[in-house]
Amino acid sequence: MHPQMKITILASALGLSVALNVSLGIGYLHKAGASEPESAVPDVPKKPCLLDRFQLNTAQRERLFEMRRKMHDKRVAFWQRSVAIKADLAEAICASCSSRTQIDPLLDRYAKNQAEMQRAVAGHLSNVNAMLRPDQQEEFRILLRTEMFRGIRSLPARTVDDP
Repeated sequence: MHPQMKITILASALGLSVALNVSLGIGYLHKAGASEPESAVPDVPKKPCLLDRFQLNTAQRERLFEMRRKMHDKRVAFWQRSVAIKADLAEAICASCSSRTQIDPLLDRYAKNQAEMQRAVAGHLSNVNAMLRPDQQEEFRILLRTEMFRGIRSLPARTVDDP
């Protein structure tokens, strides 16, 4: 396999890992409040929520539940597209006449899908922040910095002498 192809595949896998961490963080952050009806949205998983410590009022819990439901729908669509693109990519890579002209467009579709999901996540988190009171917003900022992105690790800095 050509070294550039290996790098591209590795970068795609790392991008997927970042998206997975962010999606899992969203799911963890946005569990519905205690007053949420159990049968309201059965396909939205009920998980412990870091926002529980914010003492959300009833209006905030209702708004969060609705935002969370919409984000769940976006995550489902994202994963469906992602699975389809990865299947196509696997077939293209393994084809006997595989070439960059077949693989690159699939990698571009995959990257576009990842970027769309990351934009959706950022918009969702911005909307959550906007519905919080100012005292809650500071705690939310700290929460995002310390908890949400815990699984995302930066690469060590490279020097000019590194290969």
